[in-house]
Formats: sequence, C-alpha cells, structure tokens
Amino acid sequence: MKNIKKYIILFIIPLCSMMISCNEDKYDTSESPDLTYIRNIRILNVADTVIYGKVDELKKEIKFPKLDSLSDLRAVRFEADLPQGAHFDQETYDFSIPKGETQNRRIVSVVNGKRKREYYVTIRLSVPVFGADFAKAKVYDHSGNTTCYPDFTGANTRNADMDTTHVLIVSRDATGPHLLKILDLKENRVEPIKLDLTGVSGGTFAYSSGHLSHGHIYIVNLQGVAGELSIYHWDSPSATPTKIFAQIPNTFGATAGRFGDDMSMDIDENGNGYIYLGNNQSTTTGLGVLRIKVTGFTTLTEPTLLTLPVAGGMWINYNLVDGSDAEYTFTGPSGPVVLVGNSGNSIYQMANDAVPLRSADAHIINYNDERYLAMTTGNPTGAETENAIYIYDITKGETSKEALELFEAGNRSAKYKFNLKGSGNTSVYTASFAYGKTENALYLLGAAPYGGGFVVIEVPKASEIDDFYEEDDIDWQ
Repeated sequence: MKNIKKYIILFIIPLCSMMISCNEDKYDTSESPDLTYIRNIRILNVADTVIYGKVDELKKEIKFPKLDSLSDLRAVRFEADLPQGAHFDQETYDFSIPKGETQNRRIVSVVNGKRKREYYVTIRLSVPVFGADFAKAKVYDHSGNTTCYPDFTGANTRNADMDTTHVLIVSRDATGPHLLKILDLKENRVEPIKLDLTGVSGGTFAYSSGHLSHGHIYIVNLQGVAGELSIYHWDSPSATPTKIFAQIPNTFGATAGRFGDDMSMDIDENGNGYIYLGNNQSTTTGLGVLRIKVTGFTTLTEPTLLTLPVAGGMWINYNLVDGSDAEYTFTGPSGPVVLVGNSGNSIYQMANDAVPLRSADAHIINYNDERYLAMTTGNPTGAETENAIYIYDITKGETSKEALELFEAGNRSAKYKFNLKGSGNTSVYTASFAYGKTENALYLLGAAPYGGGFVVIEVPKASEIDDFYEEDDIDWQ
C-alpha cells in the first residue's frame, strides 16, 4: 500500500508541474525566457493609418475593425508588443479575400526559441449595406391595433397623406381636414392642426381627398360630372385657402361618374407637375383619370382625360415612380397594379395574384440603392383578409418594367407587412399609402376607413455594424 502511495505521489508531482507550466504558457504574462504572447497588435501597411486589433488570449483569436473593400491584403504586415526574442513566423501574410467573400481567417504564429504559439487572425472587409432596415422599424400606431384614430372608425374619412413633417387627414366629419406633426406622433402626442376652411364649400363633400407637396397642401371636393370640381390650396398650415381650380367636368369631356374620391400628385420643388383625379366609374375601361397641369404650385391648366388600359374600380391612384418623369403606377381595387406612361399607356401589367388584388395607392420607391413596391390593401372583408401595408423588394432589374417582371418570376414574399386590423365593409375598398424620405430614415403611412385608422412607420436607413466596437465581456488586450 505504501508503495502504491509512493508511485501516486511520484505521478502527481510532475503532473502538477506540467499544469503550472501549461497555465503559464496559456496566459504567458511572466517575464520568463522564450515567451510567445501578443500584446497591442496592429496592421502597418493596409490603410493610411495604423490599424489596431484586439487579442482574446483565452481563445487565441485576434480581430480587427472592418477594412475598406479596396484594401490590398496580399502582404499584410503586423507589428505587436512581443516578449524579448519573440517574432512572427512570417514577415507578411496573404489575407487576400476571394471574390464573393467578405473575410479571411488564418493562423499567425509567434515564435521564440523552441516555443511557438498560434493565433487565429480574422481580416474582414467593410461591405456597403443598402435600403432601409425594416427589422428596426418604429411604429407610431393609431390603427385598429390600438385605439383607431376617431376619424377612421366609419366610412366618411377615406384619405390621408404625409411628408416628412406632417400627416394630412382629410376628414369629412366634424373634425374637418387637419394636420398632425410627425414629431408629435413620435412623442405620443396627438394635437390636430385644423385648416382654415374659409370659402371651402360645395359638392357632395366640400373636402374629400388631398395631398401634401413641398410644404403645400391641396384638397379636392367630391363632385359629379355636372357639378363644380374644386381644388383648394394652402401654402402653410396656418394659411387661408385659395381656390385654384373650379370647372364642371362635363365641359372637358367627362360624361359619367364623379371625381374627388382620390387624389394623386407629382410636383417638383418649383411647383411644376400634375394632379391626377380618378373617376369613380372607372370600372369601365376608358373612364380612368383626369390629369391637370400645375405650374408654380397654384396655376392649374389643361384638364385632360386619360384612357387607361384596365378598369381600376371606384377608387384609383396614379403615382409617379420615384426617380422617374415618365412612369406611373396605376392601381384600383378592381384591377392589378399596372405600370403606365405619361398618357396612361400600359408599360407592364402585373398578374392579378402577383400582390393582393385590392392593393390601393401603390408606389415604387427608391431608397438607399434599393427599390420597393409599396401599397396598402383595402376592405378586409372583401377579396382580402386584412387592411395591411405591404413592402416588396424589387431592386433587381435595370428598369421598373424589368424589376416587376423579375419580382413576379421570383419570390413574391413581402419584405415587410403591417396589419392595420380594420373591420372592413363590403362596399368601400379604398385605402391610402404615402411615404417620405430623409437622409436617415424612410417614413411610411398607411390608412383605411372602417377601423383601419392610420399608422406612421419610421424605418432607419440600413447601416453596417462593426462588432469590433461593441462592448463585450472579453478581456481584450
């Protein structure tokens, strides 16, 4: 028994010595000879400045901040605080990154006498990111998900618009047309700014639909072909309105239907462009949209009826493709999304099932080098099961037409969707969609009657995150 204990002790003593030696080698913090640790590593010859890295001594890993994608990584030269006599096993290292990849990971060794320690070094490239980051969307919700905004609980209020400063609610109810500051909504305040309605009168409804453009406010009444179609203008929220258009539609060729259920607009920063008003009897092909030329924000001329390629239904929109001066999206609850030209000519017609058929107010938006098809669906008790905002990524393709073709031929899943949870009605299919862009965010608006309410969604510009700068619990050296 004594002999057994003696041999056990003789075995344990060198084992403990090995463990102590390994432990010292693992952390290598003493000043004993032939040490091989790394402290304060940096890259000397890739950028205009020295690039400092971090060393995880426990995992034997080294990482650096992401480097410019054009960096020459064929002969990377490291410098570090090394123990006396220690050196890297090579003068330079090839960290070239294969095409289509974003990083290269390889072993770099520190040698000192007969000892060598290996570290995994990862060099990563900074890769541009595009579009908006929908995973980080902030929702300012006045839809059926919470307490529906009062003006949208019934059918009377059917239109809303937005820019990057205000939301416009064209309420036919006692509230009347009014604005809401987006900054207030972001701070959970609802403080309506009521528009001065001096001289605004006439029509089935004196105010029915509207639009915001470069700080200017436009509202149209609801009127049939035998009554006066009136468009009013405010140059600021506190201004007195001016009637800038007053004509009877049958004088310029409209023989049926009414105008004012919806309003689309494209006006540049100088106030030049067009207003588009749908005919509510556009269930018949050819009764599509009235185009009115706008000059200097307030001069309206040349009312022209456009013949459209398909029947849109009672509520239709005619929206300029973002970044174009000759392409529009035409949408209505009775037909598919159609890409059309200046005169209403068809450029490309989507299939009925490409997106929800009752898509309303569709837009094509360009933001941060991505392109989106966006809309709000109407009438959740009809052909669709919900009022919802849909955002589809249609970035692929050189032209709008090619983008829609590739989208239809590929994955049609929405990039982002938000359900307004309206109760719906079998006879009212309208809904509103609008957007605003800033350097740092894309703003979206969706609105619908019958309990849909409205929602403003702030989607931040996508940006690359370099986890090198994130705090963690690793004792980086």
